[in-house]
Amino acid sequence: MMTNRIISKLDYQRLKKRIEQAKINARVSPTQLMKLVRGVDGATLLDPVKIPSDVVTMNSVVSLEYIDMDKHLDICLVYPEEADGSRNRISIFAPLATALLGCQRGTVANLTTPFGSINIRINQILYQPEAAGDFSR
Repeated sequence: MMTNRIISKLDYQRLKKRIEQAKINARVSPTQLMKLVRGVDGATLLDPVKIPSDVVTMNSVVSLEYIDMDKHLDICLVYPEEADGSRNRISIFAPLATALLGCQRGTVANLTTPFGSINIRINQILYQPEAAGDFSR
């Protein structure tokens, strides 16, 4: 799902740098990298102060519902160097984070996994840096 996404201009600049680094060091699968590139390049870019508070941005803490499994999970979308699965800090290069970036609360994203397709709903945005006025994250 790569349509109607909203990304801050600041996140866009930071993501483009990480994408270029990932192309050089080849630590991300080409398929996954292309999904992120398409999502970032196809997004509507806004100044950070104009990002709606219900949009998933980098460093947002998001409450998710795995619809087909009746499972709930809170995660934080982070840059790869800040990823820590034990703390639910998910790298933007992970399929889950890529699927959620730029989507609004209430969106149902379809995530393809080796085990099949999973539908995930963004139930709530618990923290968004832009809404909190924290533009350094």
